[in-house]
Amino acid sequence: MAVEKEWNYKSSGISDDLFLRSKAGLTREEIRSIIVSKARIKGVERILDVGTGSGSVSIEFARLGCDVTAVEKDEENFEIARKNIEKFGLVDKIELAIGKMEDVNLSHSFDVIFFGGTDNLDRSFDNVFKHLKKGGRIIIAAVRLETVVEAIKVLKSRGINPDVLNICLNKGKDLGGKTALAPSYPVFLIYGDKK
Repeated sequence: MAVEKEWNYKSSGISDDLFLRSKAGLTREEIRSIIVSKARIKGVERILDVGTGSGSVSIEFARLGCDVTAVEKDEENFEIARKNIEKFGLVDKIELAIGKMEDVNLSHSFDVIFFGGTDNLDRSFDNVFKHLKKGGRIIIAAVRLETVVEAIKVLKSRGINPDVLNICLNKGKDLGGKTALAPSYPVFLIYGDKK
């Protein structure tokens, strides 16, 4: 497959090949598309991306017109996210902050809060939940089962009865001139709306 040099489409799911990758990895293009669809955005929302890693989810939202605050605690990941945001020309749409989410001072309210990084979920949630607008949506991405259980518990403790979606992706890869399906980690999305 030819590597894209830039993304000239309105649709989400920017090709993974266009991003610099942080040591945290990269949320795959198909998963990003589903995250955006579950956010139910119109393109004018304010988004908080907790644990932005490479910044790919923030970039998807910003390209659709949203204003994004992206938080990353790791300095190397922060630099990769900064470079990706600059590469896509979205410095004016994405405010990038460094620090642990439980310690970051937020000055906005948000329509959507996305957790891509799930360390200290309960403490981070204490800081962000009060900044989620009534009717706003929380989306948590998880690959570990323990995180799924914790996310459900955290959301329920704040009056949100979450939906849980398990996404299993398999991509075709060449194997001796034929095509085999190569699986990737299943990803869970745990999401719901603030009452």
